[in-house]
Amino acid sequence: MGIEFRDRIGLPIWRRATEDSVKRNRNDERLGMFRNISRRDFLQGTALALAAPSWARAQSPSIPPSGFQGQDDASTARGHRVRDGIFRQLPSHVVDTGESYDLVVVGAGLGGLAAAHVYKKERGGNARILLLENNADFGGHARRNTFKWNDTTLIVNGGTYDLEAPEESPPEAREILTDLGIDTERVQGFRDPDYRERFGLDSTCFFGPDVFPEVTKKQFIQGFHTIGWEEFLAKTPLSESNRAELLTLYTTRKNYLADEDEPERALAAMTWESYIRDKMGLGDTAVRFSDIYATDLGGLGCDALPATHGYSDGPGFFGVGGKGFYEEEGELWYTYEPVYRFPDGNRSVARQLVKKILPDAITGEDSMEGVFNGKVLYDRMDMADSNVRLRLRSTVVRVEHIDGGSRVAVYYATSDGEIRKVTAKSVVVNAWGTVAKHIVPELSEGQREALEGYNHCSALYINVLLDQWKPIADAGAFEMYTPGRYQTWMHVLDPLHVGAYQPEHRPDKPTVLSMFKYLRKPGLSIEEQLKLNRYELETKSFEELEREIRTELEYVLGPWGFNPAEDIKAITVNRWGHGYIVFPHPDVDSPHHIRGQRRVGRISFAGADASGSPWTQGAFREAHRAVHEQLAL
Repeated sequence: MGIEFRDRIGLPIWRRATEDSVKRNRNDERLGMFRNISRRDFLQGTALALAAPSWARAQSPSIPPSGFQGQDDASTARGHRVRDGIFRQLPSHVVDTGESYDLVVVGAGLGGLAAAHVYKKERGGNARILLLENNADFGGHARRNTFKWNDTTLIVNGGTYDLEAPEESPPEAREILTDLGIDTERVQGFRDPDYRERFGLDSTCFFGPDVFPEVTKKQFIQGFHTIGWEEFLAKTPLSESNRAELLTLYTTRKNYLADEDEPERALAAMTWESYIRDKMGLGDTAVRFSDIYATDLGGLGCDALPATHGYSDGPGFFGVGGKGFYEEEGELWYTYEPVYRFPDGNRSVARQLVKKILPDAITGEDSMEGVFNGKVLYDRMDMADSNVRLRLRSTVVRVEHIDGGSRVAVYYATSDGEIRKVTAKSVVVNAWGTVAKHIVPELSEGQREALEGYNHCSALYINVLLDQWKPIADAGAFEMYTPGRYQTWMHVLDPLHVGAYQPEHRPDKPTVLSMFKYLRKPGLSIEEQLKLNRYELETKSFEELEREIRTELEYVLGPWGFNPAEDIKAITVNRWGHGYIVFPHPDVDSPHHIRGQRRVGRISFAGADASGSPWTQGAFREAHRAVHEQLAL
């Protein structure tokens, strides 16, 4: 006689499992999980081939995920082989291409492209330059997502967001932007200035009872970052004590480190959360709102990031000299207003750089409008008769001096696994510090140790195509800050028009809702969080992510009539396992990035990592420095 296993309430296990499956399917059907929409998944900018989710395999084989398919994550795998030390010993057979260059640039991100531009500008058009890029595309984090719905084409960034405060950029970065013909005043002119007022939209903050117990109904409150803090907080459904806490956080001018002889060292030794709780005497609500800035600008929460990040980017630090504020008419403001922005973020900047060094690789006139709307011709990037060549899917595995130090050999792996060699007079390594330490064997122990201190957060840039966004407009929202929730913030498409790109920005027309999620594991050490976050980012299925996205949007926007099954027409997920640079233990006396960027003979180091920040202008400054280091030899 067989044994029938039963659960705690006496139901047979098989029956309970079946009921749970039915319940899950009903929930998925309500969310729209079975709908035939475009689904695209990118890891570090490389399109992942989506296997059919379990529900599609079981329920509807005729509805597979769609989008860019056929590419695998081979470039990521090659990069991980470098990390794992597979190429410490080169194979016996290396193909010597015989190619010789004035400059080889490792990495064709924004910094690498800028390095090639600066070198070509200084040395003239006859300079021979080769860029080697691990991935199947140039631009690093600067990626573009394109959506088509009926007769509408919408373009949005899949990574690097904007040119933040270019007027405050280092002079080297401003020079590069000028070289590219990027006129920041004209960039501002791409935006419809009356858009928000015309439709009654504003920057909003969402309050729901699942995060704030005193809140009885879901609400979007307008004026977050756009009206005075006292006026804004008076409109919120928060308790009086929580309003008072946030008013202190945003408006205090007190120096909470007045008893510290070395304030900067004190900030480096404590977490952002410790500063809020122990120095300011504030509680959970202040931490939750500070997490908005911590995750958005540092990639982790206040519990993990050193307080030095808050000093640079967050509220509560004005009295100690914090840089995240400006003052106007007696009011302290913290704001992140991306007015210097192309529809595809800094992908347009990457395109401008390619147009400058490889004019035939992008069609159209050499202007901001022409390059934005031009077509990228990948088959024109690595032409034998060109002095500048950009070679994709080429993973550099070793960079070392040869010929008594007068030249440098660069070895790289091709997509089919072959190891090839080129030589150069100079090399600029525009790669993550965690990569540089593996490919340059001549590093000193001190420099290698500095590069060990480079870490990166894990982030999801999620773009959701909606066929209309009247529910969001009815909530009075344009951008939505969501403290304590799945994402840090989200917003509908910026009202930008560039040349021939002229989409209609109206609530009854399609838009792209962008969601920004930074992975966290509160309570664990920063090192543990970074490791587990990256593992989750690389292993979580698209099906799980889609379910989370639909569930969150239904919860937040449902009261205004949003229907995830009907309104969502496409989802693109951009997974960035190496996002913002993070220094878990800042070295006040000798910062990691300063020690990590030191020249090694004819090898210089550039990139955002070398600047100690994730910003494009920092990468430009380091490109300029690295190139001039080499030109001076």
